[in-house]
Amino acid sequence: MSQTYFAILTAVGEAKLANAAALGTQLQISRMAVGDGNGNLPTPNRSQTALINEQYRADLNTLQVDPLNTSQIIAELVIPEAEGGYWLREMGIIDAAGDLIAVSNCPPSYKPQLAEGSGRTQVLRMVLIVSSTAAVQLKIDPSVVLATREYVDALTVRASQADAEAGEQNSKVMTALRVFQALRSLAANASEILRGVLRVGTQAEVDAGVLDNVAVTPKKLRAGFSALWGSNGYIVFPSWLGGFIIQWVNLLGPISPPGSRWDFNAVFPLTFPTACYLVKGSAGTNTVNLDASNGGGAIYRADQQNLNIAIPTLAGVQGSVHYMNFPGDSRKATIIALGR
Repeated sequence: MSQTYFAILTAVGEAKLANAAALGTQLQISRMAVGDGNGNLPTPNRSQTALINEQYRADLNTLQVDPLNTSQIIAELVIPEAEGGYWLREMGIIDAAGDLIAVSNCPPSYKPQLAEGSGRTQVLRMVLIVSSTAAVQLKIDPSVVLATREYVDALTVRASQADAEAGEQNSKVMTALRVFQALRSLAANASEILRGVLRVGTQAEVDAGVLDNVAVTPKKLRAGFSALWGSNGYIVFPSWLGGFIIQWVNLLGPISPPGSRWDFNAVFPLTFPTACYLVKGSAGTNTVNLDASNGGGAIYRADQQNLNIAIPTLAGVQGSVHYMNFPGDSRKATIIALGR
């Protein structure tokens, strides 16, 4: 099948390009024209000096060497949406002297005008095979160049966090977040011998106690700690110490004769959230001047009572005290519980 659509250098273009290559100069290409071929698809002819029926002419938008084939150059024309009202069937490239140096046909396409109720920006490209791409130069007014979507997209690729922190890319857009990440990655991490920057550790990291390169705030250091000081009280250790809880309860029993029993129900000041692991206690006589050998005063005799403790709950424990040798004054029991 013969090729329908193609571009060729005109005779004038061939001569000018050969002369530029021989003299080491450059052929300056500045403009591009399009036409409708007078209603028919034309066949490019190297003897042409003009398009069959030119409709529009403007400065080239870009002229570049094809990145996939270094022996080809790509000329690009952008027709704005306000321009139109004709068919596109032929294209031509004009140099700075106004001569037609290349001509091509193209698949017929109607370029609407915005006033017709429909408009679009039309991008046209002509690909030329030349003997020396170094002999071709774009000569345009840069103030009228339009950026195509493809061109803009290529220049607005955003840098990733890895790009920002590596600092090796020089063609990607940096957002404010990426700039911050880049600066943060450059800041030295503080150590025992080096001043620098530390991230504040999470509560989970503080509780785990593994990391040695994060900061611990007073709030996280105290997390979970509480205490109640008194005759009945508790100490709740911070979460990074396991949230361990120590509680104590002091109970004062009735005055009863030896051999009797006092049943008690000790309610913990704080209900254990998870478990009560251990309960220990002691019981004795709360008396005054009972043992003269100790110089008198209040004496707590823990060795003269028999204390029984039941299985504890999260909220407390039940037990009993059997009164033994000492008559008279009331009895006392102290309960200590460990849990979480």
